[in-house]
Amino acid sequence: MCIFQIRSVTIVELKRLSGALQIRIKHGFKAFKKNVQEANNQKILSMKKAVLALLIGILFVSCKHKPTESTRNSINIDHGILVENTTIISTNTNGVIEKFVGYVLTDNDNIVYVGVDKPNLTGQYKVIDGHGKFTIPGLIDSHVHLANMAGMTSNHQKKYPTLVQEYYAQLPKSFLYYGYTTLIDVNNYAPNVINDLLNAPIRPDIFTCGNQVQIMNDFMMEMEQYTVEDRLKSPFLYDKYNKNIHIPETVDLEAHTPKSILAAIKRDEGLCVKTLYEDISSGFPQSWELPSLELLNDLVKAAHQEGMPVIMHAPSYNGQRFALEAGVDIIAHTMWNWYDTPEQFLDLKFTQDHKNLLLKIANSGVGYQPTFRAIYGEVDLLEGQFYNDSTLEKIFPKSYLAWLKTEEGNWGKEKIVQRGKLVKAINPTLYKSIRSNFNSDEEMFKGIQKMLKTRMNQVIKLLADNHAKLLLATDNGAMNMATHPPGFNGYLEMNHWFQAGVSLEQIFLAATVNNAKAFRINSQYGTITAGKIANILILNKDPLNDISAYEAIHMVIVHGQEYERKMLSANQIPDSHMN
Repeated sequence: MCIFQIRSVTIVELKRLSGALQIRIKHGFKAFKKNVQEANNQKILSMKKAVLALLIGILFVSCKHKPTESTRNSINIDHGILVENTTIISTNTNGVIEKFVGYVLTDNDNIVYVGVDKPNLTGQYKVIDGHGKFTIPGLIDSHVHLANMAGMTSNHQKKYPTLVQEYYAQLPKSFLYYGYTTLIDVNNYAPNVINDLLNAPIRPDIFTCGNQVQIMNDFMMEMEQYTVEDRLKSPFLYDKYNKNIHIPETVDLEAHTPKSILAAIKRDEGLCVKTLYEDISSGFPQSWELPSLELLNDLVKAAHQEGMPVIMHAPSYNGQRFALEAGVDIIAHTMWNWYDTPEQFLDLKFTQDHKNLLLKIANSGVGYQPTFRAIYGEVDLLEGQFYNDSTLEKIFPKSYLAWLKTEEGNWGKEKIVQRGKLVKAINPTLYKSIRSNFNSDEEMFKGIQKMLKTRMNQVIKLLADNHAKLLLATDNGAMNMATHPPGFNGYLEMNHWFQAGVSLEQIFLAATVNNAKAFRINSQYGTITAGKIANILILNKDPLNDISAYEAIHMVIVHGQEYERKMLSANQIPDSHMN
């Protein structure tokens, strides 16, 4: 019996099949010629029978199994895993998603074989039955803040050191519980935290952008109220093009050039450069310095010479236009700040200027991190129902979750409400303009959040429809929000995108190969390819058919070590009670 199967194939397989087909056709025509000659000589066969003989000849050759290299030569495995008869979903070298039933083989840290034929193996390996399951690359969250605890300020951390210890013991497993096998921390301001996580026995791969690059007197220095002494001691980037910045002669400016700043990031093993553009459209009266375009051009040029991508925090129209002109590689955050004037702060008019800029971004190939959870995390805090989700029991240690539910642990909601007083004090014109539309400060902030969600949905839909390079990024840990549970936050981010109209294929690409390429780690991550790191997910559902597939994880493989999902849950860790 001959069984034919239609499936997706790689370029290599097509070449192999093409060669085999040429052989089959050659043999088929030989059979055809022979049969016709016999028909002429014997006057027995008709032309129809000759054609039938041709078809039978081709079919006969097609059904004969021609061994491939994988089945002909045995592969000796030191310590591996063979996932067999699984539906493999990954992208080819052209970035096209391929989906086929086959085998994935790992050995120690790496993938060593991917194909439709079962490899001939010797050595030590485990077999995982992948029938009815879907095997995909491990997910990448390219914008996290691991030193920011989800739910605790620095004062809380000093007060409850045991809870801090339990939180960080579980944090790597919580990311893995939702399939995030690679993380990129974009501001490594606390290297000791990252180093401790890197020493965890079970963890995702972690990369950083080093310490965030700041110019003198920038937005963050102003918001954090740095003293003059602290500003001068910081590793600031000197903006020689800005005449408003004056540095004492005692400061060695050579230590604050793009070249010196990048050298420091590389010493800290950073693979990328993070900078910032925050303007008046955020609602604060501008008392800080913005980076000059000339300085950013210099920084980007120097970074590219070192093979380092540049990411810019830029959530406004002006900021993203600046980022595009500066030539950055990645824009962080959706364009949710559209206007500069108080009267237009709540305006939902999506102008042609906004659309044209976003189209330029899409066409430029610049990476785009929407980070919906930066806004939706605050939405969840104000709504006050987030802690009722039983999923949190698998993400946070029991005692830590119990603390988050206390009045003390609910500080995040109160902080948002109190912003009304802050805005009223520093920008009374803006406060009066917005507040006149609402009955209370809490209602006002809920209204602002509704406006921001509408803008984000419009922006990401336009970008997705125009094939922008979207990057899955959560801003995990931003503002220490408890509504940023590690790992689960990524699943929530995906759902926000899907609800806004982003396709499942685009979400898959954003969480895998797009992130790997944008941060230049695609030689090791982002696809199921022989030679790459064996970071793999086995799902019970098809992620190209159902967004909930990212919740239906059967097994997580990290550097060739498999973990059943339930073993990564916080429920598996015994924790002590808080003091």
